[in-house]
Order: sequence, then C-alpha cells, then structure tokens
Amino acid sequence: MWTLLSKTLWLSEKVFWLAFPIMFAAAIHIAVIRTNALARLRRPIDFGRTFRGRRLFGDNKTWRGAVVVVAASSVGMVLQQSVRVPPLELFDYGAVNAWLYGALLGLGFVLAELPNSFLKRQFDVPPGQQATGRTYWLFTALDQVDSVAGCLVALAMVWLPPWQIVLVALTLCSLVHVAFNLVFVWLGLKRRAL
Repeated sequence: MWTLLSKTLWLSEKVFWLAFPIMFAAAIHIAVIRTNALARLRRPIDFGRTFRGRRLFGDNKTWRGAVVVVAASSVGMVLQQSVRVPPLELFDYGAVNAWLYGALLGLGFVLAELPNSFLKRQFDVPPGQQATGRTYWLFTALDQVDSVAGCLVALAMVWLPPWQIVLVALTLCSLVHVAFNLVFVWLGLKRRAL
C-alpha cells in the first residue's frame, strides 16, 4: 500500500514538473487578460464565423490567448531546461529542443479546447459559462480533461508518455485546471469554477 502511494506521489511530482510550462503559460495568460496586453490580438479565432447559425468557438477563444499560451509555454520549458532538476524529469530535458517541446504543449492545450468550445456553442452554452441541465456534467468533465489530453497527444509526437503518466496527468492536471478556474473566478474573469 505505502509503496503504491509513494510511487504515485513521486509520479505526481514528475507530472507537475512536466506540466510546469502550461501552468506558467496559464499564469502569464491571466496577467495578459487582466492588463489587456496585446489587445490587437484579442480577435476570435473563428473570425465570427458560424455553423448552423451558432458561432464556431465564440469570442473567448482568441488569437491572443493562443499566441500567449504557446509562446509562454515555450518560455516555461526553456526555464526548466536552464534550471534542470533531473530527478523530476520524465525524459532528458537537456537533450531536447525546449522551445519546440514547450510550443507543442501549448499548441496541444489550445487546439484541444476548440472541439469542446464548438460543442458548447452548438448546445447554446454561452462563451465563458457552464452548461446547465443534462449536459452540465458532460461539459464540466470535458472542460477539465480536454486540454490535458491535448497536451499529452501533442507531446506524444516527440515523447510517448507511459500509461501511468497519462493516468496521473489526466487526474492531477484536471485538478490544477479547476484551481486555475478558481483564480479566474476570484479575478472576476469567470462566474464559476465548475
């Protein structure tokens, strides 16, 4: 029992270290939104286009968010590569292109949120709000795991994570996602965390 617990905790630390670039990017993104920096890029990714009379993704999925998350994630991975903590590394950070790995994590995060946003618009869930009724739990679960899964898929292009890492990442990073949602609520950028 204790061996399994200690192994899970050790894997959790490594997954947090792996997720650091995205958490760093999320913190930078919050600062950019709060200060309205890069306002010119605050344009919807869908350019206002619709499908069946509903927006593709909505106003909250912007070029600014995509650029900031991808770029800041790259910077976060470069910071990790310069600090180097080999016991926490799931692969040799010194042997990889940190700019590329970080960008892939950020790109995976951004792209994986788009299908969920598309589905929410098709179910008439306004941007930045939660679904209600029968679809509440479906979209709440998707909101937490979509970006984590996207990061893992993008990262798998250059490093294939073992299933244990995938399981721990989906669990822990979804909880971290909720924590960031709480920050968004606290800052008045969202109405609810879940």
